[in-house]
Amino acid sequence: MKKMGFLGPKGSFSEEAIHLFLATQPEFKDSPPELIPFPTIPRLLFACNDKEIDWAFVPLENSTEGQVGVTMDTLGQTEHLYITREFVHPIDQCLLTHEPMSLEQIERIYSHEQAIGQCREFLEKHLPHAQQVTCLSTAEAAHRISSIRENWAAIGPRRAARLYNLHLLQECIQDVTLNATRFVLVGHHLAEMSDGEDKTSLLVIAANTPGSLYRILGEFAKRQINLSRIESRPSKRKLGEYVFFVDVDGYVFAPPIQDVLWALKQERISVKLLGSYPKALPDERIF
Repeated sequence: MKKMGFLGPKGSFSEEAIHLFLATQPEFKDSPPELIPFPTIPRLLFACNDKEIDWAFVPLENSTEGQVGVTMDTLGQTEHLYITREFVHPIDQCLLTHEPMSLEQIERIYSHEQAIGQCREFLEKHLPHAQQVTCLSTAEAAHRISSIRENWAAIGPRRAARLYNLHLLQECIQDVTLNATRFVLVGHHLAEMSDGEDKTSLLVIAANTPGSLYRILGEFAKRQINLSRIESRPSKRKLGEYVFFVDVDGYVFAPPIQDVLWALKQERISVKLLGSYPKALPDERIF
């Protein structure tokens, strides 16, 4: 049986999303993979890189908090891994406690840093007195407060309340109602060109010189290739040096994109292909 990893433990948004994702993919309908939880995103992606699992399902960006930096950094460090699918999942953050209590009674808030960031306004307005403690996942936060009878709370999905027998104190506490996370499925082979619209993700390493980013963007603009996302991350080699994660419309072997890649190579600009895959279908609940 094939194996697919996700950020666990059970009850995380990643687990919630992966079940919905698999239900939309015909290729997994007749032979669903074994789902394996991992405690951190780096361990998950490196397990896939080392072929301990066949696929890794990871969060890449959130509509409120932006990029999931640890996912992007780890993808940049791995070899021979490709994004093969993307999936956009609506995120409703809930406030969970082991029993009913008032907001004033809560002394600590546990959750993943992304979840805490998505609820920043709610926390500042209603729980300014509560200590914020980050966890590896929202599910870990729910599990932690379920085993200790303290005035502690966790931020996480409704599913975590059911799994860990917690009280759902308040729902939809995220700052933005239409809050969504983009997940990607990472595997060992490049996806084939789809019948619909495709997207290509690239990691571009530019020289730290004036105009380098302008020249990169110019190569795409000259060929009228749309850039749907560009994010910078520290190169981790020296202060002030950055790499760029770029999403462009189209399949990687389409002539215009191949022209850009050749032009960048001529400019001695390093480019790593992160994947070329079908665009996620818009969800009316989100957009």
